[in-house]
Amino acid sequence: MNDEQFARLKARLQQVLGLDLEAYKEAQMRRRLTTYISRLSDDIDTFIAELGKDEAQLKELRDMITINVTEFFRDEAQWAQLRSTVLPDLLERGRGRLNIWSAGCSTGQEPYSIAMYLAEAGALDKSTITATDFDREALGKAKDGGPYSAEEMKGVPRAELTKHFDETPEGFVAKAALKKTIKFREVNLLADKFSHGYDLVVCRNVMIYFKPDVKGDLVQRFRKTLKPDGVLFIGATEALLGDDLASFNRLGGNFYRNSDGDEAKTKAA
Repeated sequence: MNDEQFARLKARLQQVLGLDLEAYKEAQMRRRLTTYISRLSDDIDTFIAELGKDEAQLKELRDMITINVTEFFRDEAQWAQLRSTVLPDLLERGRGRLNIWSAGCSTGQEPYSIAMYLAEAGALDKSTITATDFDREALGKAKDGGPYSAEEMKGVPRAELTKHFDETPEGFVAKAALKKTIKFREVNLLADKFSHGYDLVVCRNVMIYFKPDVKGDLVQRFRKTLKPDGVLFIGATEALLGDDLASFNRLGGNFYRNSDGDEAKTKAA
C-alpha cells in the first residue's frame, strides 16, 4: 500500500478500534497489515472503506495487531530469577504482601504464572495481581482461567498443574483459589491512565513493537506506577538503555528496580 493509503488505514483503525498505530514501528506494522489485507481483498481502498462493517473481521484484525503470543513461565531463566531472588526480596520488603500488575497479559498465562509463585511462597491470599490487556477476547479467556490446551500447559510442572488446574473435556481451567487474587481489566497502554503503588510491574514482549519515543514514555509511566524500590520485569528480547535506564537500577536479567528508592534513602540520611 502507498503512503496515502497507509495514512487512511491508520486513521480508520484509530476510529473503529481506538488503536493509535503512530506508536508502532511503521515498517513492521505496515508489512503485517499489507500481508493481512492481501489475504482478504485485492483492493486496499475498498478494504479501508468497508472496515468496521464486519465485526468478525474487525475482531480478527484487532487480535492480529495486538499480538497475543504468550506462555506459562515464558523464558524459563527469567522466571527462575523472579522465583529465587526478585520475589523473595520484594516479599521481604512488602512484609509478605505484594501489589503486582501484569500489563499486556493476553490470555492469562503470565498472571497465573505469577500467582503460582505467590502460592508457593505462601503470599497469594495476602497479595493482589491486576492483569490488563486491550484484546477483549483474550482477556475473556484469562478471566475464565482457560480452558488451556495440553500444549499451552507444557511449561507448567506436573505438581503445579495438578494443584492449581482442573482438567476438563475442553482443557485445563485454573482453580478458584488461583483466580480469586487476580483482577482482570481492559486497558490500552497507549491511552489509558495507570494506577499506582505497585511492587512489581510485568510487561514482557510488548514494548518491542513500539517506536523508541513511545517506548521511552511508557517506561517512565511504568516507573511512576511503581513504589520506591519497585521492580519492572520486561521481556528477554527487550532492554532499558540510555535515558530509559537512568531511572532504574538493573538487577540482572530483565529486571529493573525503580531508583526512586535510592533518592528516598539519600534524603532520609
